[in-house]
Amino acid sequence: MVSDFSLNVKLLRVQDNQIVDAILTTVTDKHLTDAQNLWAPQLTGTRYLDADWNWEKKNRLAKILPGDELYAIECEGITQGLMTIDILKKRCQIESQYRRRLVYISALATGPWNRPAINNPPTYKGVGKNLVDFAIARSYELGYQGRVGLHALPDSIDFYRKIRVGFLDCGSDPDEPDNLVYFEILRRNS
Repeated sequence: MVSDFSLNVKLLRVQDNQIVDAILTTVTDKHLTDAQNLWAPQLTGTRYLDADWNWEKKNRLAKILPGDELYAIECEGITQGLMTIDILKKRCQIESQYRRRLVYISALATGPWNRPAINNPPTYKGVGKNLVDFAIARSYELGYQGRVGLHALPDSIDFYRKIRVGFLDCGSDPDEPDNLVYFEILRRNS
C-alpha cells in the first residue's frame, strides 16, 4: 500500500451547493473508527449489501495481501468514502487474450448520509467519482494505461453506468456468486 499518501479533492456540499475541500488518503485508524461508529449504525437493517462489510478486516487483509490498498476520503473531519483496490492479482476480462493487468476495485462505499436513498438530499456528492478517478490515476501510475475493473453491487449499477469515466457494462458475471454485473474501463496511451 502507498503509505502516508494524501491528495486534495473537491466535493459538492449539497445543502448550500458549495464546492468544498476534502482529502483522499490512505486509510487510518480514524477512518476505520468512523466506519464502525458512524456508518454501521446507519446501515444496519438497510437493504444495502455493503452494510455487513467489515472495513477493519479489509484493512488487516490489505496489510498482508500483496497488491491490496485501502483509501479514504475525509471531509470536515469525517470519513465520507472508503475504497479497497487490488493492483496485482486481477486481469482484464475484455482483453483476456492479452492478460493485461488492471486496477480492480474490490470495495467502494460512501457514507450513508451521502446516499440519496438514506439521506435525501445527500450531504456530499462526488465521493464515489473521486475514488473511481483515483483508481484510474493509480492504474496509469502503475503502467496499466487506465484500465480498471469492478463488480457492482445491485444498488450501485446505475452509478457505474452513468459515471462519465468510460466504464463498459459487461453484464452479469456467472463466475461471481451473486451474478454481479462486471464493469471495465479500457484506456490507452494516446
